[in-house]
Amino acid sequence: MQCPYCKEEVIDGALKCMHCCSDLTLLPKAMKTEATDFGVMLNVAFIVWKENLGDLVIMTLVFLLLCWVPIANIGFIAGYTRSLLKVARGQGKSQVGDLFNAWDCFTNLFIYVLINLTIIFSLYLVSLPGALATFALVFILAPGTFRIIDKGRGASDAYRWCFETSQAKFINWLFAYLVGNIIAGIGIVALFIGGHPHRAFGAVVHHPAV
Repeated sequence: MQCPYCKEEVIDGALKCMHCCSDLTLLPKAMKTEATDFGVMLNVAFIVWKENLGDLVIMTLVFLLLCWVPIANIGFIAGYTRSLLKVARGQGKSQVGDLFNAWDCFTNLFIYVLINLTIIFSLYLVSLPGALATFALVFILAPGTFRIIDKGRGASDAYRWCFETSQAKFINWLFAYLVGNIIAGIGIVALFIGGHPHRAFGAVVHHPAV
């Protein structure tokens, strides 16, 4: 069978992947086959978050504070991603220190992100066609970041891998991309709306006459 994490071949019924050391006993039987669909993956993701909610919430809050630091945020994003992968693979619990443990892939990830941003900004100059091309480009290139973060590969290998995996698992990646953007959008809106009561309360405090 194929490991659902690293996509390498493992012995049928294996308890642990010999390649990425992921714990395969934690996965539903449906996820241990190559025919895994997005619904199963999404369900597993919810289970992982539910069972590790406290640790993941704490790490996420710290990450949100650090991700605003220019340039260095690339390393924090890598650390956050690795921590999520570690939890999903049953290799341990999420810890705040994980955010600072991915500097080994910083250079390759920085180069990959810099090249992609240069292409994206260039496309934005083409107006509407550029915006549509950018949406498609981000979808195609997103998997490459995981290749660099998880496997420590270079940018050239990431480009090759992301095109290959996007074609092989097109529907799963498309759903993951769309749902991920929707969830992120909801989170941003929630944070924006949640900020209004605090601003209103601050206005009352600073203006007692109101």
